[in-house]
Amino acid sequence: MKATPLNEDIYKYIVNLVARDEEATLEIMQAHANQMGVPPIMISPEQARFVGFFLRAIKAKRVLDIGTLFGFSAAIMSQAVGVDGEVVTLEFEPVHAQSARKNFKTLGLENISLLQGPALDHMKSMPDNYFDFIMIDADKKNYLAYLEDALRLVRNGGIIAGDNAMAFGFVADQTITHMNPDYENIQSIREFNARFVAEKRMFSSFVTIGDGMLLGVVSK
Repeated sequence: MKATPLNEDIYKYIVNLVARDEEATLEIMQAHANQMGVPPIMISPEQARFVGFFLRAIKAKRVLDIGTLFGFSAAIMSQAVGVDGEVVTLEFEPVHAQSARKNFKTLGLENISLLQGPALDHMKSMPDNYFDFIMIDADKKNYLAYLEDALRLVRNGGIIAGDNAMAFGFVADQTITHMNPDYENIQSIREFNARFVAEKRMFSSFVTIGDGMLLGVVSK
């Protein structure tokens, strides 16, 4: 039996039922981002709720967020790990980083470390087996490289997540050509998905929430 298709009415019902807090947080953060010209690219409110639920369920305390933008995912993770937890978030663009820092200050989130610059450079200097959870949600062309370093950085039994696993709805569309402006990103996500599920050090699952997430439990 196939999953129930998610239409607009069901989506609104879900958000209204379980993700009002996340939606309210997003509205505050996005208002600041809009003032600075930062694009509205982020996980959806019900996806944020799932991430917060998931981190609490696995009792995560050390989290890596690859791709900050204006900080919505990092803020949700910060609330989930608690004041005694740690969120490290990586952002390449200086303006995006500035927007995120402003948002974190507004929300009073003090357990987030934002590192600005190339994510892979920062990841190379991080210790092995350190994080409980790693979220990959940045430039798609580097997804495979992020995955390789994430496998080193996550602890045994930790989780790696890859966002946009449905490639903006095009992942299974075989009619896509170079004429589509997202063609290269779609191809990168397809390659990432295949590599992710083929990784023998992970037991993987595909979650159809937001634009899709791949989750893998790491066994070392």
